[in-house]
Amino acid sequence: MQALNEEAFHQPHWMLRAKGFNTEDWYGRPQGGTAVERNGGIEEPNRTRLYQGRTVYYRFADANGSDDSKMGGGWWMEYDQLRKIMDGCAATGMNLSQMARHYLAVPWEWSHADLVITAVFQAPMDAYEGRGRPVEITGRYMGRNSVDAGRGYSGNRNVIQLFIPDMRKHWRQALTMVKTQDVRAFARTHRDIIRV
Repeated sequence: MQALNEEAFHQPHWMLRAKGFNTEDWYGRPQGGTAVERNGGIEEPNRTRLYQGRTVYYRFADANGSDDSKMGGGWWMEYDQLRKIMDGCAATGMNLSQMARHYLAVPWEWSHADLVITAVFQAPMDAYEGRGRPVEITGRYMGRNSVDAGRGYSGNRNVIQLFIPDMRKHWRQALTMVKTQDVRAFARTHRDIIRV
């Protein structure tokens, strides 16, 4: 069965976004001969089919965002990858939000990562998967923040990330059993792993 987002895999800019290229700059503003910014993304994205019906997928989001930016955001993960982030909390003393930003290479200017979204896919969707790339703090989007301590995020190369092209267009049809939870409340339900 064809994925709902099949068309996106025939549009090259989605692969570029998965790799961390800023295609909004590419299409939105003249570059004046400079290269398009690449920051973060997936090292070598591979296309994969997401499981339907039973597998729960997870996403860290910004609580201040719209539903389209929360549920329709492209970056997701499976539980075994989330577990790596949760396991890292005890070893480093970071809370779950800090650990997520650290392991997934997500600066504060991109997302506060203060919300955990869980969902099941009820319709066929494909994604790019792979190991995350480091992120440099630029301050271009929402300005620099002391939370990032002026440094970049190297990420954790053992965490496999999923980028779902055109998710914003399809999330209402694709997702079921959607639950949004404050990251602290989510962490409290995993006290056996995370010290809150």
